[in-house]
Amino acid sequence: MFVAGAASASLLWFLMLAFAGRQLQGVFAKPVAWRLLDGLTGAIMLTLSFWLWQGLE
Repeated sequence: MFVAGAASASLLWFLMLAFAGRQLQGVFAKPVAWRLLDGLTGAIMLTLSFWLWQGLE
């Protein structure tokens, strides 16, 4: 049951990712959208690393 659930969740995830990519194709045609996405990704990574650092002390 676990393998079937994990496989179906993975399939659903990648199908939704492909659908979202198709829908957002026009938005990410602009370089400013990529800069915003990169900035958001960087902010999330910095926040997570700070939380991990705080937890290790």
